[in-house]
Amino acid sequence: MVSARPCTATCVIDGMPVTLTFYPDNGVLRIADPSGACIKETRWHASWRSLLDEFRRFGERAAMQGPGVEAMVSHIVEGTEDCTAHTALA
Repeated sequence: MVSARPCTATCVIDGMPVTLTFYPDNGVLRIADPSGACIKETRWHASWRSLLDEFRRFGERAAMQGPGVEAMVSHIVEGTEDCTAHTALA
C-alpha cells in the first residue's frame, strides 16, 4: 500500500530555498517558496526517490549553467509528462 504521508525536502536553487512536498498516494507535487507560498502544483507519476534524483541532476546542471527557480520548476513539470509509465512508489 502506498503511504498517505507526504514526503518533504528543501533545496536551494539559485540562492532561493524551495520546499518540495510530494503526496505519494495521489501523486501531487507542490513546490513552495521560502514563505510557504505555492510556486507550482503538478503531478509526479514516479517515486519520491526519482524526484530527488531529478532535482540532484538539475542542480548539477544548474551549477554549470546557472538557471534559476523558474527553470527548475519548468524542467520538473515537463518531466512529469515523461513519467506516466512509472509507478508512484515511495
